[in-house]
Amino acid sequence: MSWRKKELWKTNLKTVSALVSRRQSSLLDLSAAFDTIDHDVLLKRLQFTFGIADKAFQWFVSYLSERFQRVQIGQKESSPVPLKHGVPQGSVLGPVLFTLYTQDLSDVISRHGCEHHKYADDTQIEDSAPPSDFPKVVKNTERCIESVKDWMIDNKLKLNDSKTEVMLSGSRHALNQIDCTSLTIGDTQIVSQTAVKDLGVDLDSALTMQKHISFVCKCAFFELRKISSVRSFLTLQATVQLVSSLTLSRLDYCNSLLAGLPTEELDRLQRVQNCAAKLILQKSKKDHVTPLLTTLHWLPMKYRIEYKLALLGYRCFEKSLPPYLSHSLSIYEPSRSLRSSSEKLLRIPKTRTKTFGERTFRYQIPTVWNSLPSSIRDSSSLSSFKTQLKTYLFRKAFA
Repeated sequence: MSWRKKELWKTNLKTVSALVSRRQSSLLDLSAAFDTIDHDVLLKRLQFTFGIADKAFQWFVSYLSERFQRVQIGQKESSPVPLKHGVPQGSVLGPVLFTLYTQDLSDVISRHGCEHHKYADDTQIEDSAPPSDFPKVVKNTERCIESVKDWMIDNKLKLNDSKTEVMLSGSRHALNQIDCTSLTIGDTQIVSQTAVKDLGVDLDSALTMQKHISFVCKCAFFELRKISSVRSFLTLQATVQLVSSLTLSRLDYCNSLLAGLPTEELDRLQRVQNCAAKLILQKSKKDHVTPLLTTLHWLPMKYRIEYKLALLGYRCFEKSLPPYLSHSLSIYEPSRSLRSSSEKLLRIPKTRTKTFGERTFRYQIPTVWNSLPSSIRDSSSLSSFKTQLKTYLFRKAFA
């Protein structure tokens, strides 16, 4: 489902920022998407939509043509059959070509006034309204998905109804005012889910992230138990590498989505990190964990989240954020000349609610960024910024 690993967590930032007000989100999945791409349609799109011509176009023709497949069972092989559809599996170009192939799909969705995000062969459609207008949103979303299905038929793709999901998201008060909890697409009724998995993150309708944290903790403890069974055979360095790749990577994946959550939720993740530190350094449950974290140079979970948010703040000034994030942030420009005018600050928006308003990234990123010393905000390079930021947060965490 995901092919741009470095972009995944950033994409999910948009999800939390967007789904905080009576919003309906539909996650569409395509059946064997990469295998059904029509070569003729793709080549025409590359040539006439994207202007690829001459040797570059001939290269794509060569890349897609004269490919064969066969089946092998034991020592027996079938005769080779030419591949007239699909792109090579596991190739770097596969997701890129699919994205170009489905470029027109964005126009189809936009005509219905819906927002959308595309992740290779998965598409997420979003629409929002107050509870009183929600029936109109449902009808509009149904019409949008019908248009998507028609477009897919014309382009020889197929919507996977069994994997298509719908979720209503908003405050509990708003959700309680909504009676309609399903979409009707053709002859299929898609019932709204209380939670869906979006790019590896479990999102619940109230965006509490409790299910996601529970799943992360369960998987992380499972990995720690496996490592614990062979710890006596491992060196310190090997154990650190195993724990980092199998456990810490789970704690850090999309952890920026957890900004602003209650302390008790973050404490659940902190307990996992504490157990990981004790396992690596072979300490007992009763040992105090702070010296262990400092020995390993690990930031506690709260500050790992701040680290991610601060990086986004830095990238805002470097103009390297994806549009859906950069459009939600604005640089602070005082109405009259002040000393703060040159301090590279972001504007912190006013919010009406603590639960949702202060958890959005348009609030969290500026808050964390503006709290940094100006010497860190003025770092000349990303590597210098990361080094100074980690040192600052480390001292802040263990002062």
